[in-house]
Amino acid sequence: MSRRHPHGAGSGCLDPTVAVKSTFGAEFRRFSLERSKPGKFKEFYGLPQHVHKIPNVDILVSYADIHGDVLPINNDANYHKAVSAANPLLRIFIQKKEEADYSAFGTGTLIKKKNVLTKLFRPDKQRKKPHIVISMPQDFRPVSSIIDVDILPETHRRVRLYKYGTEEHLGFYIQDGSSVRVTPHGLEKVPGIFISRLVPGGLAQSTGLLAVNDEVLEVNGTEVSGKSLDQVADMMIANSHDLTITVRPANQRNNIIRKSQTSGSSG
Repeated sequence: MSRRHPHGAGSGCLDPTVAVKSTFGAEFRRFSLERSKPGKFKEFYGLPQHVHKIPNVDILVSYADIHGDVLPINNDANYHKAVSAANPLLRIFIQKKEEADYSAFGTGTLIKKKNVLTKLFRPDKQRKKPHIVISMPQDFRPVSSIIDVDILPETHRRVRLYKYGTEEHLGFYIQDGSSVRVTPHGLEKVPGIFISRLVPGGLAQSTGLLAVNDEVLEVNGTEVSGKSLDQVADMMIANSHDLTITVRPANQRNNIIRKSQTSGSSG
């Protein structure tokens, strides 16, 4: 996924050292990283394990971005994004994988900050016992698909894109545009984000689930209304390994039509 317009340099001088505040339950630890040479995600992964003295525990790492959203850190791309955007502090949150609620927070799922903090700061003794897991989600190879057909309006489509490996791209570009909304005062034009181009042979094109001029409504459950093109692009990059995108398709003829729960005619 790429931005349509050129990306300018940030304003102001950033400290070459990034201070990191790591939260694990009610425990806080601090360490620092080099902004220009943060290293690889695999190297970073061991730091919170070391400072919290949990070297043999599988963990999930997330961070609070400048917009107040909590985003995952699970690959080189979103790790480098988190470090480069830290100004001045990078706040990270640590969860044990075995205790993580995968329905609310998984590797590559964007969730609201307040929900994460509620879960992270809840004492261990008050947590529900984890369900018996027959097999973890990462043991399976998921495929891109349309989801939540039964709860979305028929004019919307929610697509989950899975990409494999750091070299594969999402394969589409986005751009600003205008959308028409129905209001009590009639039709009104509002800003919107649209898919502007599909990369030939890319992930988005190969699935056949997205198309040019589809309007982007949500990224991993977060509405894009009121967000800038850069913000939406950052959200997609951070969740690129497990991206769920809700769109209003430009071509409504291909939408899935749900069967009516009732049939027949009134007499």
